[in-house]
This record gives sequence, structure tokens and C-alpha cells, in this order.
Amino acid sequence: MYQFDHLVHFVPYPEQTMLKLQEEGLHVVPGGSHEAWGTYNTLSYFDLTYIELIGIENEKKFQEAANKSYSLHASYKENRRRDGLTRFAVRTTTIEEDAKLFAKAGLDVVGPERFSRKRDDGTVVSWQLLYIGHPKSKIEFPFFIQWDEADSLRRKELTDRGIIAKHPLGDLAIQAVHFVVPNFDAVEQIAQLCGATILKKVNQEENVEYSIILLDEVKLIFVKPVGEGAAWNYMLENGYGIKKVVLSGAKEQKQITIDGAQYEINKK
Repeated sequence: MYQFDHLVHFVPYPEQTMLKLQEEGLHVVPGGSHEAWGTYNTLSYFDLTYIELIGIENEKKFQEAANKSYSLHASYKENRRRDGLTRFAVRTTTIEEDAKLFAKAGLDVVGPERFSRKRDDGTVVSWQLLYIGHPKSKIEFPFFIQWDEADSLRRKELTDRGIIAKHPLGDLAIQAVHFVVPNFDAVEQIAQLCGATILKKVNQEENVEYSIILLDEVKLIFVKPVGEGAAWNYMLENGYGIKKVVLSGAKEQKQITIDGAQYEINKK
């Protein structure tokens, strides 16, 4: 079973972005350091799904990590270190089998590899990562993560530590992530390999086509511009990639634009 795990937001200083989002009513906490990658993070959890705010703390280590094909760090470097919503991770419990599945489908596969991160209190959290891609693809693929602890144990531990907690703004959940893409070929290939539900829609007034992937309780909404309009203008200005994240369950409606990312927060 595949589930939406987390969304990555690259920012200049995660601790500063954390404070800004706290002012907006989100529960955001310090994370820790990825010593092997030269990065560090702060985190905002919505049950076991979360948004990870990542910054660089060791330039040399980051440059080394960015040399790995299809990695999160390579994405940030290749996008000229443009801050904003960059990639998302899919949670799996069959990462070894996933690697074989994607390789058989003709995709480039890097991993799985084991990693860990030291928390601020000195404890260590560990996981495995799998990156996939294709040299001719115009979009970046999701990456896959397998945590060493079961979901039930992680939920209890994160709740006991105050990392998972109620947001002052309300009972928030990640409802959807919106993307702008040139076509749906790669999107639907990955969805089919993962056994996800695919919905197709057309909006002639906005000159767009949609491919909506249901990944557990999160909608991945891929938008393909087919003529002039808001999506077309976004594509010309920003290229392809993640446009915004949508949160639901808030006490009030609001839009937050912060460090290159758009957060749309909807009421219950």
C-alpha cells in the first residue's frame, strides 16, 4: 500500500519559516540535521503526513549529496536553488520490491539506501529512500520512503514528543497538492504501477486538462495547460512543478505565500 508521506519545501532558513507559519496558526516544530547531506529541517505534521521545511547548513556536504542522480538535493541544485515546494515522498513498506518494479518498467532507479537523522535531543530516526526518474522526463518524479518503525509506533512516539499536535488554526489535513505538467504520461505511468486511482477532467473555460491521482486521502492534482489562461501563465513564469498545497479543516480561510510556496488553507 502506498500513502502520501511528506511534501518538501526548500527555504533559506527553516527556523525562520517555522516562526512565520506558527504566526499563521500552524503547528511547526524543530526537526534536526541530515549530517550526510548538509541540510537541516523543521516540520509541520498532519497525522503522519507532513510538510518538511529544508535548508542548507553545510555547503560542501550538500554539493556532494546533489551529485546523486534524481535525488532531492539534485532537484534543488538543478532548479538553481529556487526556494519553494520541490518534491513529495510516497510512503511504502515494500521498497525493495518497488525498486525492481520500477526498473522493470524502464525507469532509472537509485537505491534503496538507508539514512538517518539526529534530532535536536540527540535521538536518531532512520529510514530507507528510493529515487526514480527518466533522463527524458520534463517533470520530476516522486521519491519513496520506508520508515524503520511501523506507522502505529511512529504516531505514538511523535504524539508523545509533541511533534504531532493540534494546529491552532484548526484540525488541519493535507487535502491536495497541485502541479503544472506538460503531459500526463509519466504521472499516469507511476500511478498505474502503484495501483492508484486516476480521474480525468477537462475545463474548457480555463483551457486546462486534469489528471487527478488519489493517494490515500491526498489528491494529487496534475494540470496540463492547453491554451491561454491562469495555468498557462503560471507555466510561462515558473515552469513545471508543484504549484501549491491545499490544507483543509481550518477555522478560517486564508492564503499564505512564503519562501516561494503557496499554501491554500480552507475551512471545514
